[in-house]
Amino acid sequence: MKNVLLLSILLCAIAGPAFGELTLEDLDKIRLIIKEEIEDEVNPIRGEISSIKEDVASLEESVVSIEKSVASLNVNVASLSGRMDGVEKQITWLMAIIIVAVGIPPVIVAWRSRKDREQDKRIEELAREIEALKQQRIVNP
Repeated sequence: MKNVLLLSILLCAIAGPAFGELTLEDLDKIRLIIKEEIEDEVNPIRGEISSIKEDVASLEESVVSIEKSVASLNVNVASLSGRMDGVEKQITWLMAIIIVAVGIPPVIVAWRSRKDREQDKRIEELAREIEALKQQRIVNP
């Protein structure tokens, strides 16, 4: 029984501080420790956030420069489009001139050859008439 009594006293002595209440100072110390641990965890995250913000700012600058480049390219494309319209008109006129230059001479040659054939036929007819008249003269002298 002595052993049980000693064991109960020992257990009560150990369990006694467990029923103690926390004072305001203890709570402040706990808050301070938790705050320090949170700060230790948050500081690297804040550094990463600031580096991400810097990256985003540099990306925004890059996007702005790219937008300027695209705008200048749009202006260049518009001017090239205007030039191409002029070139297309010139090519159209050049094609028309080539067609006229290549198409008209064969038409003139065909017209002349037809005229020449008509003249040849007329000459042949006249030659026949002359021959006929010569034969009539020879026959009727």
